[in-house]
Formats: sequence, structure tokens, C-alpha cells
Amino acid sequence: MEILDKISLPQEVKRLEISDLDALAKDIREIITQRTMSNGGHLASNLGVVDLTVALSYVFDFPKDKLIFDVGHQCYAYKILTGRLKEFESLRKKGGLNGFPKREESPYDTVNSGHASTALSIACGMARGGEDGEIICLIGDGAMTGGLFYEALNDVLTLDKKVIIIINDNNMSISDNVGFVNEYLNIVRKYGNEIPFLGIETLTNINGHNVSDLIGKLRYAKNSKKTIILHVVTQKGKGIECAEKAPSKFHSVSAIKDNLPSYSRIFGEKLTQLANYNEDIFAITAAMIDGTGLGEFSKSHPSRLIDVGIAEGHAVTMAAGIALSGKKPYVAIYSTFLQRAYDHILHDVCLDDLPVTFCIDRAGFVGGDGETHQGLYDVAYLGSLPNMTVCMPKDGEELRQLLDWSVDYGHPLSVRYPKCSDCGGYETHTPIKYGRWENLKYTNADNVIISYGDVLRNAYEAAEDLKSFDINCDVVNARFINPIDGEFLKNCRGKNIFVLEECVQSGSLYSKVLSYISEHEIGAKVYGRNVENVPYSVAERNELIESVGLDKMSIIKFIEKKCGK
Repeated sequence: MEILDKISLPQEVKRLEISDLDALAKDIREIITQRTMSNGGHLASNLGVVDLTVALSYVFDFPKDKLIFDVGHQCYAYKILTGRLKEFESLRKKGGLNGFPKREESPYDTVNSGHASTALSIACGMARGGEDGEIICLIGDGAMTGGLFYEALNDVLTLDKKVIIIINDNNMSISDNVGFVNEYLNIVRKYGNEIPFLGIETLTNINGHNVSDLIGKLRYAKNSKKTIILHVVTQKGKGIECAEKAPSKFHSVSAIKDNLPSYSRIFGEKLTQLANYNEDIFAITAAMIDGTGLGEFSKSHPSRLIDVGIAEGHAVTMAAGIALSGKKPYVAIYSTFLQRAYDHILHDVCLDDLPVTFCIDRAGFVGGDGETHQGLYDVAYLGSLPNMTVCMPKDGEELRQLLDWSVDYGHPLSVRYPKCSDCGGYETHTPIKYGRWENLKYTNADNVIISYGDVLRNAYEAAEDLKSFDINCDVVNARFINPIDGEFLKNCRGKNIFVLEECVQSGSLYSKVLSYISEHEIGAKVYGRNVENVPYSVAERNELIESVGLDKMSIIKFIEKKCGK
């Protein structure tokens, strides 16, 4: 690290000889690989933009000039070169560096960004807002497949101020790129400057790993008076053989390895099995085949696996079209990304009462990815929609049960599950009945704990330990979050009800139970513990759960206090 140790800010990159920049890039790749393999994070996408980031730092004057990442998971080299080398050991750790750009972390970070296709819209706004410096959008990993990019592109030519648009073309999104945009870029790679791009000056087929050439092209863009596009060809995973050969596998790596299957894997395996016997089943995803566990499905049923790129709204409305044709679509999207399709879920699925099943991965807290990726809001926004049923399994076996049950369910359905391994171990697995909850521990006690998903395990273990305090609690698996089990609640007269859940309070199960108890004058006391509606930064998933009092010990103290012990 002889060269990197001399660099703490981008200004110092400019003092190096151009001949030293390749060695600097090599040092950065080593740091990124070491720390990402240790802490988890986005590996292949960051390795691919190291040379480009070094060249950008050499040419532009950050933070006066504004670099906007699209998507934000390409920012590791930039963080290292903007004064955060020593802090890089804390990447994705509690109190440490965020894996995405974060304004609160550094003046060099222009905007907090973790979702795709937003950069050019931000740039249009900053240009109109009177920014003095250059505005550079670094667009990569399939962000051009999102519709917002084209809405902004339609607007960018009306600006008085120049914007520099860099397309990091690595022929990949998170999985392989798909569709017309990918085909267009293939043509650009072949024919180069012979292909026009909406009348905007475009420099094509720039070698993204030739730092000297990059510097020349970036200087040209800096001196240009008009908006310009630089088409930079990079290799995702550059410099690390395993990541170069399997960029999708190494797009994001986990620091924690165990032998237990994840919910994503269980979902993918089960849906593949169902599709083996039912030709009406389609799987739809938005650039996340591997991330959502659909790798096996894509191999077994390629004609029924549809990857639309980073276009969640289109995924949902297209699923509605499949359902209108009498088929059974399953839309697999992370909770944080499904937010982008809210209107489509309402307008195109729920109002037509169509049998589209939403398989919502990364529901609840999502550890190391920080504020932009928490799945804490889908319970509230989905539960407010007409005709929508919302479920969450307590473990992998119940996820399989819910998917079996979903095949014949003829209305909108959401099945949500967390980013963690399935711990299993429940003795009770009763058949799924619409809208009905499951008694996991029943003695007709004066206290009832109602929970669902991963938090239910903490609640169940807390109930066992509370016996030693002479507090007896029944435990209920509220696998149907919407609608709630009113028949069960009617039998809770005179009891203490504790509702524990990993979502924001507004629109939560707690709020619905409280309303139901009041409306029907059941005469029970209802206490809730959920998640305060504030941003949640980088930390391990268990640390985040503990921070909001949903771990076992916090639940015990909460119930003790309410019971007057």
C-alpha cells in the first residue's frame, strides 16, 4: 500500500504521476476485497469502477464538483479516496461507514442513494438549483433499465447548465442485463460513435481500465460547454479472478456463513417445485434473479422466468397482465424496492382484484445496508390497499405452506420474509386457514403475546422465561397480518395483549388490534412494541432488533413492567 498510504483526499491524487495511478488502483482493489470479504458488502460492482474513480479524482475538484452515484453501491473506492481509508475497516458495521453514499458521513457525498435510476433526476435539480461546480452522474449496474432515468434524460436537454453523464457499461445489472437497453449497448459497443444518442454528444467505447485514456476523455468532458455522455466499458469484478468469472455471485457477499438455508433459497426452491407441476406459474423479478433465490427457477423454467431489469413498476403491471390472461404470477422483489411500485400495486393489481402474489424478500431490518434498504414499511402501505392480504411465515416450513396455499388463492397476496437464515425448530405447523392465527403456546393465560415472522421466536422464548417470574403468557403466530383474526381477539376479553412486530407503528398489526378491541368493546388491554419511524443506519440485524427492544431480554422486561412485576 505504498502509494495509497500517501493519499487521504482527492486533491492528493492529482499530485501523483499518471504512471503511478495503476498502482494506486491496485492498492484500492486489495483494500476493497479484504474488507468486503470480512464485513460483507458489494464487491464486484466496486472493483469494476476503481480505475474510473481514480481518474475522476485526478480530473475533477471534489467536493466543489458533485459526483452523483447511480446506484450507490459503486462508491467504495470514492470513500477510500475521500478521507475514509482508516475508517474503511468499519464498513457496514454499527457506527461505521455506510455501504452507500451518505451526506451525514462526509461533505464529499453528494446525496444519500441506495436505489437505482435516481442520479440524473438529482442532477437536473442541482443544475437548476445553481450549483457552481461540475455535475457528474456515474450510472451503472443496470440503472438505465429504470424508467426514471429516461424521464430525466427527456429533461436534461432543457437545462442551461451542462451535466456529465458517465455510463458504466459492464454488461451487467445485479444479474445479467436484459432487454432493449442491453441490446442497444451491445450495438454501441460494436459500432461506437456511429450510433447517435438523442442528439447528445457521446464518446463511446472508452476503456474503463485504461486510466490514462480515461483522464483524457474526462478532461474533454470537463472542458465541454454542453451536456455530454461518456460510454465507459468496464469489467465487473475487475482484478479479482473469482469476481470476474462470477460477477453476479460476487455482486454482494455476506460476511456470515452458516449451513442453514436462507428464506430466499427456500422460496426459490419451493416455487420451482410448484412450477414443475403447474404450467401457469410465472416468476417475475427486477434485476434480482439470484438475490431473490430464483436461480434454480430460471434454469428449470426459463420461459416462465421474467427479469425486467430495474423496473419494479413495470414488473408489477406486467404481472397484472399475466394474471388477466389466466396465469399465476409471483413477483419477487425486496421490500425496499417494492416501494417504488406502490401505485402500480394499487391501480393495476388491487383495484382489479387480480391473483398476483408478491414475494417480499428482505422484510424488516436489513443489517449492513443501512437506511435505504430497511424493509420496515410494507406492512403499513400494503395493509392499506383494498383486496390485499399480507402474510408472514414464522419459519421456512411455514413459508412452504403459504406458497402451497397461495396457488389456489384468487386475489392479491403478499408473503413477506426476512434476510436471514431459517432457524426452524417449531413443533407446531397447523394448516393455513385464511385470516386465522395459530396458537403456538396456549393455556388460556391472562397474558397473550401476538407476533409474527422472525420476532416471534424471541417472543416465544421470552414467554418460556417469564414463567420464572410467575407470568404466564400464551403465544400466537399472527401469520395473517391483514386481515387480522377477529375471532381470536373476541376471546381475549379481560386479558393483557402484547403485540410485537418488526415494522413501523403506523398501519401496524398493533394499531389494527387496538382499533378492533376498541371498536368491538372487548375490554382487553393492548400494549405494542414495534419500530419508531426514523432512519436506521448500518448495524447487524440482531443489533437493530435489540436497539428497538424486540430481542428476548427486552421483551421480558417490557412484559414484566406492564404486568407490574
